[in-house]
Parts: sequence; structure tokens; C-alpha cells
Amino acid sequence: MIIVVDAYNLLRAVPPYKKTITDQERIKFIAQLSGYGRRKGHKIVIVFDGGPHEWPFKENMKTVVIVYSGIHESADDYIKEYIDAHKAKDLLLVSSDSELNRYAARLNIPSIDSSTFFHLLNQEMSERQLPTVDQKHEQAVTIMHDSAESIDDLMMEASKTVTVKSEDFVANKDRTTKSERTSKQERALLKKLNKL
Repeated sequence: MIIVVDAYNLLRAVPPYKKTITDQERIKFIAQLSGYGRRKGHKIVIVFDGGPHEWPFKENMKTVVIVYSGIHESADDYIKEYIDAHKAKDLLLVSSDSELNRYAARLNIPSIDSSTFFHLLNQEMSERQLPTVDQKHEQAVTIMHDSAESIDDLMMEASKTVTVKSEDFVANKDRTTKSERTSKQERALLKKLNKL
């Protein structure tokens, strides 16, 4: 899947919600998206406004393409051109910009808002890999300590990290009215979310 990211829109949608982004923050952001793309097998197109050149400038890396839109067009304009040219491919737009989301919807390209994507990105990147068979036998697991919390407290804490699955969003077809059924665009988005 190709994930097209409205870069500054995403960077400004996450804490600490800054208007200006430093070069260090941008480099860290690119590295995080690159690691995510590598881990999940996605190509990520990161589009920034402006940049060092007058016209759009691309920098290709293994799993990411970094695009600076230049001074003659905005990142939104570049994204519209890109998704229009690649609409036959498996695309997902990451942006909270309602105009961009409507444009993508007209092309039948699902989009996800920036804060939701950032949450999913952090969740995926923070998950630990499961131990190998050899590691399982070597590790001791402590279920309860003498001064341990109650089982209810442990269950409440564990429920904070439950992953959201697409099945949680899809209603039972036999019990839904026509207006409650998922639209074609919602089904397309759910399919993309399963790949994230």
C-alpha cells in the first residue's frame, strides 16, 4: 500500500501541537515513518510545503519518498496531483484537511485523519516483538506479588492496550437497517486500516 502523508498537517496534529516544526523534529518524523514503512511493507510518500527549491523536489529512500512542494504550489496541490495520477494503485491519504479528504473521496481513495493515524503509528511501533521459543523457556513470569494489585486493577490496566480491530466497527448485517450499513468508502477504509 502507498500511504500519502500531508506532513505538516500530521506534525501539527500531534502533541505538543506546534505551529513551527524544527529541522530536528522533521528528521525524527521522517525516521519514524521510514521505520514504520519498513516494518509494515508500505511505501510512504511524505509531502511537505515549501522546501529548498522553487519547484517540487523529491528525495527517494528505501521505504519513503520525501517531497517538498516548492514555492509555486502547496503540499495540498501536490497531493491532489499525486493521488489523481496514482488513483488506480492501493492508496491511503493521511490528512485532517477536509478539502483534501473530499478530493480523495471523489477519487474513491480512503483517507484517515492525522491524529488517528499517529495513534496507530505509535501503537504499531511500540508493540514488542513476541519472544522466540527459546526465550519463552528462559523467562520467568510472575503473576502476582505479595503486595500486588487486585485482579480487577490488572484487568483495567491491560484493557488500556487492547488493539482496535476492523470487526469492532462493522455491524452485524442481519440486524442493521439500510442507513446503518457501511458505505463503499467505509469498507475501503476498513480494508486499508487492516493493513496498517
